[in-house]
Amino acid sequence: MTRPTIAEINLSSIQQNVIQLKKISPNSLCYPVVKANAYGHGLKKVVEAIDALINGYCVATSEEAINLRRLTSKSIVCLEGPYNSNELRSLILKKIDFVIHSHRQLVFLNKEEIPMSVKIWLKLDTGMNRLGFNFIEAKNAYLKILKKTNNIVLMSHFSSAAGTKTSLDKSKKQIQEFTKLEKKLKKLGGNTLSSLCNSGGLLNYKKSHKDIMRPGIAIFGVNQKETGKKITLKPALTLKSKFISIKEVKKGDKVGYDGSWSAKKDSVIGILPIGYADGYPVTLSNNGYVLVNGKKANVIGRISMDLIAIDLTSLSNVDYESVVILYGKGLPIEVISKLAGIIPYSLMTSLTERVKKKYI
Repeated sequence: MTRPTIAEINLSSIQQNVIQLKKISPNSLCYPVVKANAYGHGLKKVVEAIDALINGYCVATSEEAINLRRLTSKSIVCLEGPYNSNELRSLILKKIDFVIHSHRQLVFLNKEEIPMSVKIWLKLDTGMNRLGFNFIEAKNAYLKILKKTNNIVLMSHFSSAAGTKTSLDKSKKQIQEFTKLEKKLKKLGGNTLSSLCNSGGLLNYKKSHKDIMRPGIAIFGVNQKETGKKITLKPALTLKSKFISIKEVKKGDKVGYDGSWSAKKDSVIGILPIGYADGYPVTLSNNGYVLVNGKKANVIGRISMDLIAIDLTSLSNVDYESVVILYGKGLPIEVISKLAGIIPYSLMTSLTERVKKKYI
């Protein structure tokens, strides 16, 4: 028997999401972010699906960038940039663009020849205080890079761009800071482009669109638009399973480790072959729910490494062929991640190799 827990991934949904997102800013180049194995969706299959639709890709690490180069001839940006001189030379050899975000990187950048086929992305810190050069440091960094190449992209990253009331003022301030620096630095020369918006920026802040967009989680169907009319994005990943045990328990019987759930009446429970070792959050213990044949059923007891228990007492016609949706189609990942106390990004990228992927 093959373990019935699978991540069903709809590649057509990803394609349609990319097309929808490009329509929002038709004059921007589209560089989807496909780090962390395309947010857990499988890099190879995702690239095959969208390569003809986009202009380039962004990934986090040098290893990810070099691996991606085997799959595409499109532009690739390494967002963390090179860690040392050896990595820098490897990126240049593979014609991979890279981010410079620190004085340390400028030191070993100065020792290398940069071919015209490679762009350098200069990271500006507009308020996130993570990576990048601040307003005072930016001019000096830009001039040093300008000595190496004219092909520069100015970039920054939103600390929050979901469009909520709490993030609105912060994001607008970041856009203003970036635009000031952008104007100041471009006057110094160079064939310079700009990139600011991620998924949230693209959906909520038109002034952030610039020359290159970098949508990430939105291409997989998570809609971060909070204001105005929402666009239609299709969830690409549905986590599903089937029961491997259905049994009756008596009133007062306890379920799972430490007996954290007790039956208030004679009940029926089902056991699913998925647990925290598969990436299903333990924080959903006695807290989450699933869809069984399209109907809501609660997660009961503590989530185990390999198994979870579901209360089936109120449902009828449930058997070993019943389809159980843990999140995805009909049960948004945003809902389940909120119940788990985490963000959709974390839930998506937590699926382990034990969960087999099925592409449709």
